[in-house]
Amino acid sequence: MIKRFKAWRWKMMKIIFVVGMFGDFGMTLLVASILMSMVSMYATVKGGQNQAKIAAANAARMRQQALREQEAAERRAEIAKIQRDRERRSARVAYAASGVDIGEGSPLIIEAEDDYRSEVNQQTIIATGYDIAGQTRSAAAIEVARGNAARSQAYGSAAGQGASLLGNVYMAKYG
Repeated sequence: MIKRFKAWRWKMMKIIFVVGMFGDFGMTLLVASILMSMVSMYATVKGGQNQAKIAAANAARMRQQALREQEAAERRAEIAKIQRDRERRSARVAYAASGVDIGEGSPLIIEAEDDYRSEVNQQTIIATGYDIAGQTRSAAAIEVARGNAARSQAYGSAAGQGASLLGNVYMAKYG
């Protein structure tokens, strides 16, 4: 939409400056050209600001997603711990039912090894969730930077349009 407007605006400016050589009517067309350029500059700036707002909103959603991922990882780790505790209780009952003393020997070593593996598994689940959350936060920072770049580009484009307008006014008057 903006590109079509810019192309249309430049065509109109050419017509205005060609016709502008002819007296008061030319001055009216020059004023109209200035007004059109100002509207175009405003639309460019507003578009950049809107892109920055959209990027900020997207980044906020990404940061919320990162927090949810961390919380989900902690829940998954807690569920794994609960599941391991149930398995341990079942194993103790089975050992006791078969007459094995679980306070010493091989059952104690096996239980200690299972406890270690369970703890490593829980920490891996949490670390993975935090890594994903960190990646999501990085993507949010990139989104904010893109929005800021779009806003800056819009200001630069508007300034360029203003300079072009001044050049056209100069050419119309002194050209």
